[in-house]
Amino acid sequence: MTSDKASPSRIPDAGLKSLADANCIVLRLDGKGRIISLNPFGLNFFGYREPEILGKPAVGTIIPERDATGNNLKAMIDELLRRPDDYSHQINENRRKNGDRIWVAWSNRAFRDETGKVNELLCVGNDISDRKAFEAVLEEARLQLTATVQEQNTRLQEANIRLRKEAEQRKETQQALEESRDRYRLFSKASTEGILFHDNGVLIEFNDAFADLVECPRDQLIGVDIFSQFVSTGDRRQVQQIITSSDDRIHEISVRSATGRTFPAELRSRTGELAGRPCRVVTVRDITHRKKTERQLIQSQKMEAVGTLAGGIAHDFNNMLAGIQGNVEIIRHQISPQSSHQKRLSIISQIVQRGAKLSGQLLGYARGGQTELCEIDLNGLVEDTLEMFGHAHGQISIETRLSQDTPSVSGDRTQIEQVLLNLIINAVHAMPTGGHLVIETHATILGAKEKRDYEIIPGRYAMFSVQDTGHGMDQETQKQIFEPFFTTKALGQGTGLGLASTYGIVKNHKGYIEVFSKPDTGSKFNVLLPASDSTGATVGIHDAMTEKGSETILVVDDEPDFLDVCRELLILLGYAVITAVDSDEAITRFEEQVGKVKLVIVDMIMPGAAVDGTIRRFKEIDPTVPVLLASGYSQNGEAARKLMQVCNGFIQKPFRLASLSKKIRELMGTAQDENP
Repeated sequence: MTSDKASPSRIPDAGLKSLADANCIVLRLDGKGRIISLNPFGLNFFGYREPEILGKPAVGTIIPERDATGNNLKAMIDELLRRPDDYSHQINENRRKNGDRIWVAWSNRAFRDETGKVNELLCVGNDISDRKAFEAVLEEARLQLTATVQEQNTRLQEANIRLRKEAEQRKETQQALEESRDRYRLFSKASTEGILFHDNGVLIEFNDAFADLVECPRDQLIGVDIFSQFVSTGDRRQVQQIITSSDDRIHEISVRSATGRTFPAELRSRTGELAGRPCRVVTVRDITHRKKTERQLIQSQKMEAVGTLAGGIAHDFNNMLAGIQGNVEIIRHQISPQSSHQKRLSIISQIVQRGAKLSGQLLGYARGGQTELCEIDLNGLVEDTLEMFGHAHGQISIETRLSQDTPSVSGDRTQIEQVLLNLIINAVHAMPTGGHLVIETHATILGAKEKRDYEIIPGRYAMFSVQDTGHGMDQETQKQIFEPFFTTKALGQGTGLGLASTYGIVKNHKGYIEVFSKPDTGSKFNVLLPASDSTGATVGIHDAMTEKGSETILVVDDEPDFLDVCRELLILLGYAVITAVDSDEAITRFEEQVGKVKLVIVDMIMPGAAVDGTIRRFKEIDPTVPVLLASGYSQNGEAARKLMQVCNGFIQKPFRLASLSKKIRELMGTAQDENP
């Protein structure tokens, strides 16, 4: 019986009555794995009285944390509570009050609340300890029988050998050789590894897999010198030592096929005999796919580590920019609108916005930076981008090949537009004296058997390409172009973040990016994004307005400079402000002003107690108070997504006074509507 998200949130009373009288174990758990009830049969089975067990976690009482073989039952129960659909039936070890271990077969059904969250789990169990014990006895008997049969077989084989030697040694020896050859043929045909027999490097026998590996017909292989024909020049000395020595270790070499293709391989050599003739037996395994996977893993780990670093840098940078922007807003309101300093303040504000865009690129690389999803028409996106860009570079001719069959994609339009713009700018920089730029869109399908340099998810994709006739790149440069701060431009002409953020955005949209280039032949970038089958929400654009108020706001942030700036900004907007530098102080101040605080602005990362716990404490004290999360990290980061489950809104640092004002009025208005 499986769980169903549409099923009732609790067990009907009539059902509870019948289950309580059942002649089997009937266990009810809450969403955290605590025991709600255990029927009389179950209490008697486990040896507990009802007061001893109700409200206790199942793990640690009737379920041990680990079974006798060391399996982690606590982790299994946690997974059951998270994904009950995958555990409708299970068998695991349980524990009675007296410590006895017993085996129970369980059937589970989850009950969910209106949000789909599991709030109760019904587990019906039957004791199968006897069956398990019987299975153990059968297994022991099977092992004993197998050992006995093996022993008898050994004795029979020894007797048979003696009889063959006494009766007809030559005939039996010939028969044994034939049988050995048959076994070799069977094993060699079934093996995916290349197997060969050689005498001082001269090939005397091999299997079909070896012929396939070296891409050579069977009739052309016998008698061939394997060193000169199939081993790369640089590896010949090493291979000669390996396959003529008694070394039984595995070695990596480079093999060259008859067609000239080279590939990495594992080689192992042993002494052997073929038809009574001493020789060497060599196994060869193609490890091309494994090497490719290892390179992808190393690259992925490196990019993930650099992405984490980039996200941290962007967070700290945004906090500094928030302080600068806040002080600019304060000074603007303290001096006359006609003051000559207003122009300089505007310049500082513009510099802050450029800095925020730079940190946004870092966050785009680190987390992809998705914020609001909508349906994106790639053809329209290309046309809009070129309308802004197309006349700025007269020496470059631009050609578009936009297929009307190109499907739309679901994503953040601003981020995808940034990807396209970054690729166009990259192409323009590669053609300083002019050239030809081609932008193409079309639909494509990635198949499961398609060979690419990266692992793919098969399906329908929309692809756009940016191709230039510039100076191109060598292989070494192509390996580094998506790393943050890597640039081939002169000092001061590039940040090295354009392609890095492009990679992060495409990856976060579950897409792929390819580059094809050679020196002096130009470059081509292909971006593949999953085709959308549904219509997403359109991102709205609203004019910023400064709205004032008079309510009391609590601001919680461990950065003193930002805390001071935020307090001054809120005072400018007419609000009464209370500040706190950590979670403990924030709770104390909130309790002192309970009912008066109408909004809490809290930083995402602070020392002391966890921020989500602090927010929940605010809600316990005053369930009506809205909480605004402020952070230098992206809203789409993992930590922000978790916190947004208990918060009412998010604002990205650095923010303008108008943005802060609008967000505050928006949350307060919502709170008033919900709590009139």
